[in-house]
Amino acid sequence: MNISYEKSRIIRTLAPFKIDGLAIPYAEFVPKLYNLCITLGFRKGLIMPSRAFCSDENQGWPIILLTKHFGTFPFNHGRVGGIVATDRHGPHAHHGEDSVIVQASHVGYDPETGAYGTCTRPKMLGTCVSVSCGKITHVITPYVEQYQFARGRIFLHRDARGNHLITVKNSFIDFDTRPVKNGLVLNLESIVKATSDGKIRPVSAISTSHTYEVSEEFRKGIDATGYVWKGGEGEPIGKHLTSELFYFREDFHETDESILLERNLIQFMPTIVTSRNPPLRAAKINIQLEFARTVETIRRGAEYAGKNLLYIAGLNIDISEHKDYPATTYFVPWAAHIQLKDSTPAEYVHPLEQDRLFELLMEQDSENPEQADLKEQIGKMLKAPRFDIHSPK
Repeated sequence: MNISYEKSRIIRTLAPFKIDGLAIPYAEFVPKLYNLCITLGFRKGLIMPSRAFCSDENQGWPIILLTKHFGTFPFNHGRVGGIVATDRHGPHAHHGEDSVIVQASHVGYDPETGAYGTCTRPKMLGTCVSVSCGKITHVITPYVEQYQFARGRIFLHRDARGNHLITVKNSFIDFDTRPVKNGLVLNLESIVKATSDGKIRPVSAISTSHTYEVSEEFRKGIDATGYVWKGGEGEPIGKHLTSELFYFREDFHETDESILLERNLIQFMPTIVTSRNPPLRAAKINIQLEFARTVETIRRGAEYAGKNLLYIAGLNIDISEHKDYPATTYFVPWAAHIQLKDSTPAEYVHPLEQDRLFELLMEQDSENPEQADLKEQIGKMLKAPRFDIHSPK
C-alpha cells in the first residue's frame, strides 16, 4: 500500500504513560469500574459493557470478570492490537440503556525478571514461551530488524588529523538525486557538519558508503556519554543511534486490519525500536492514539447522544502461570471519557487524565454486591426445560 511516513517539521509528542504504582488486578479493577458507573448515576441492570481487546486467550479472564460484574457478556468493540472498531458504536449503544467501553492493548510481564513482551502458552506442550501480543510484535518486527541492521552498518571513527567522522551505508542516505524510497533514513542534518553554503558533502566515498565529518554538537553529545572515539575504521554506532537521528520512509507492510495498528505506530517507530521494551512502548502509544481517535468519533457522532457513557482506556498486563500462582491480568488506567444522559458536570467535560482517573477508581469499593453468580446461572441453564425448536411452517 503506497502510504509512507515522512519526517515532519511539526512534531507530535505523547504524554508520559506511567505504570509504577498504577497497575490494578482485574479482579479488583472491574468491581471498582462497576461501582464507578453506579456512582455516576448509571442504572443497575441496564449497563451494557463493551471491550476493545485483542482476541488472545490471555484476555479471557478480563472478559469473564466484565461478564460477572456487569451481568452480561460484553459487546465486542475491538480489532487486532487493541484497535477500537468505531463503526460499532451504534450497535453497542442499541444493546443497553447505559454504555461502558473498556479499551486496552496488552503486553506480557515476567514479575521475576521485570521483562515485558512474552507469555507462556499453557495449552502448548512443554514450556512454550511466545510473544504476548502477536499483532503488535508482527507490526513492529520489520522496523526493529531494520534498526538493528543500521546499528551495525553505521560507523563512528576518528582520522589521523583528529577529525570525528561517521561512515554511512548508502541505502540510509537521502540523496537529492536518489532519495531513500523504502527503509530507514538517517537524519544527517542532525549529525553532519554542513559546509558554508549549507550543503552536506562527504569527505570521502567508497563503493557502498559515504564518510562525513560530524558536527560539534553531535560530537559533544556522544562524548557526554563517555564514548571514546576509535581510529581506523572505528566501530559500529550501536546504541548511539538514538531515535532523533533517523526516521522511516516505508510503504505499510500490513494489508489486513493490522494496517490500522501500523498506521498508529509508524510516526513513533523510532522511539519504539530504540526502546528497552519495544512491545510495551508500542502498546502505550497505540492506547493513547486510539483513545484520542475514539473520543473524537464519540463526540462527532450521534450514537451515544442522550446516553450515559463511560469510555476507559488503559494497558492490560498479562502475567503467566508461575509456581503455584494462576495466570492473571492487571489493568493500568490511562484516560477516560465520561458523559451523562441528563447533564455532564463540568469536571467531566474534558477527559480524565491518568492520575485523576486512577484516584477516582481507587475511591470505589472493591466489592460489588450486584455481581452475577456465573456458576448459578450456568446451573439454571442446565436445568431449564428443553424447548422444541423447529423450522417455520
